[in-house]
Amino acid sequence: MTINRLTLFGVKRYFSEGSTAVISRIFGYFEEGVLNLLITLMTLLVFSEVVARFFFHTGFLWIQELTLTLCGWFVLFGMSYGVKVGAHIGVDAFVKTLPPKAKKITSLITTLICLTYCGLFLKGSWSYLSQMYQIGVPMEDIHFPRLLLNSLDPDFAWNTLRIDVEDGAVPIWLSQSILLIGFSMLTWRFFELFIAILRNQVSGLQFADEAKESMHLIDESAQQAHTTLTSDTDNKEAK
Repeated sequence: MTINRLTLFGVKRYFSEGSTAVISRIFGYFEEGVLNLLITLMTLLVFSEVVARFFFHTGFLWIQELTLTLCGWFVLFGMSYGVKVGAHIGVDAFVKTLPPKAKKITSLITTLICLTYCGLFLKGSWSYLSQMYQIGVPMEDIHFPRLLLNSLDPDFAWNTLRIDVEDGAVPIWLSQSILLIGFSMLTWRFFELFIAILRNQVSGLQFADEAKESMHLIDESAQQAHTTLTSDTDNKEAK
């Protein structure tokens, strides 16, 4: 069976038995929900900043830093989702010419390389975040609400969360924890892909083919325009 895109990752078609299907399905819903939330928050923040600057001649310093942080979360969170839906671009012109067995071996090796890449970034992310946590470096403009800070014990806030209650700035290790989260999720997706290739449930990596997809969209638009034009012509003739 040929699968053009990896849109079915995490669905029972791949893992029809056991708890893996449920975990993958929940994982997929979680990804989509967080991505929708992030893009909505970024849109609202940028819109609020534009309105404040052009109509009220003021602004908020923390909005720019928060928007950039959310953008980073969106990109790193979207890496694993890109594997799920086949959005990453792959140069597979040569691989497509290989026989099925050689294509499978090549895909497995490629997936292992991707997993190694993820492992290196996981190690680097852990080292970086550990240093930021130990030093307690804060962000410049983003602060916790004073109501929340007043409810925290100062010793607990600093020793456990590296939050200075007096300053209230969000620690960098917390805002950039998406490095560890994002690459952990990407590792999971490539692991799913590796298992699916082993079980012959996907043919190769099957990354999205932008050229074919663009032509498909053009054909759909042309067909829709032709249908609309035909419908308008028929209505005029009927009148």
